[in-house]
Amino acid sequence: MLSVRDVLEKTIARFAQAGVDSPRLNAELLLARALGLTRGELLGAGDRKLAPDQKAKFDALAARREAREPIDYILGEREFYSRTFVVKPGVLVPRADTETIVDTLKRELPEAAGLAADIGCGSGALAVTLALEFPRLRVLATDISQVALHVTRQNAARLGAFVHCARMDGLSAVRGRFALIVSNPPYIDPADAEGLQPEVRDHEPPEALFGGKDGVEVAARLLVQASERLAPGGLCLFEHGFNQGQVMRRLAAQAGLRQARTVQDMAGLDRVLLARR
Repeated sequence: MLSVRDVLEKTIARFAQAGVDSPRLNAELLLARALGLTRGELLGAGDRKLAPDQKAKFDALAARREAREPIDYILGEREFYSRTFVVKPGVLVPRADTETIVDTLKRELPEAAGLAADIGCGSGALAVTLALEFPRLRVLATDISQVALHVTRQNAARLGAFVHCARMDGLSAVRGRFALIVSNPPYIDPADAEGLQPEVRDHEPPEALFGGKDGVEVAARLLVQASERLAPGGLCLFEHGFNQGQVMRRLAAQAGLRQARTVQDMAGLDRVLLARR
């Protein structure tokens, strides 16, 4: 029987050969999951021997990662704003970039209240976080994907957030007025698909990745909907690509939004459009 240390070293080499980012971290997380340990406990158990069933379970997980399946799908979870969210194939994996929307709202409207909408909710990371961080908001989460809405409901229930979920394209079936509309719409240019990591290109839902012509076609349409459904003075926050700040400000103005400006993420890159009705 192989020890934890032996299995880790062999797997790290395999992952590195396969082009997996952070091969040691990935190997440790998957082995910890297979053994039912925390990562800290695993690091203190280098001499522990793996039983055959444990080795088989780990090998199955490692094979998926070696094939470049996202580790978040394999583990079934991802952290967002210091909370653990369920993720699964069919929903976009939450990224730290999207936390910029929450941080920006805390600065711009710390006492946010009223009706809010998250267009294209995916796993529900943004909608649920808004409901928990701003308890005076009533949050509507929309998506065209039944899988996304199911996962959003699951995360809301697990984390104790009230979020109303509805299947629709953007806000096409809504007639109310919103104090806040947020979205992480698809914004990758389809022409850039081949340059994406296999984890993204081959596994995450394309409808949540690719934003049509120049990557902003979907966002342009959703900005028009947002403008029509925001209450006077209402706030709009849309995530976008690091090179799309200027075009998003222009599209916001064309949609009838005002005071459009760009907010940078933690890396100092253009990341979020902020505009008002």
